[in-house]
Amino acid sequence: MTFPKILLGVPLLVAGMYVPAFGSTVHKPATGVIGMTHEGYSKKAVTIHSGQRLTFANNSRFIHIVGVGSGGHLEVPKTEPVSSRLLMEQNDTYTTGQWNTAGTYYLTCSVHPEMTIKVVVKN
Repeated sequence: MTFPKILLGVPLLVAGMYVPAFGSTVHKPATGVIGMTHEGYSKKAVTIHSGQRLTFANNSRFIHIVGVGSGGHLEVPKTEPVSSRLLMEQNDTYTTGQWNTAGTYYLTCSVHPEMTIKVVVKN
């Protein structure tokens, strides 16, 4: 009988999401960039003007899957500014598209449910 590879793969995948990787020191995000720690953003809320973009930087060693929603529950965006359902943290930084519609939005991380940021867009 052969060993099912899935029994090895699933625990490694889960461990990679919740256990920080070993490596060099994680740098602080640049000025004006919103940091993402293990289970939170560097700010609880941010106010921007119509036409601006937001840049996020993963300054932890954990994966973040960020999208529109709150409490870890991602929603399908009904309007701009987030055009895709998920904003994957692939290169440790992500810049959104322009936020052109005034209003209040929430972005959350589906891996860390307590990680939600309020975005207020003003004209």
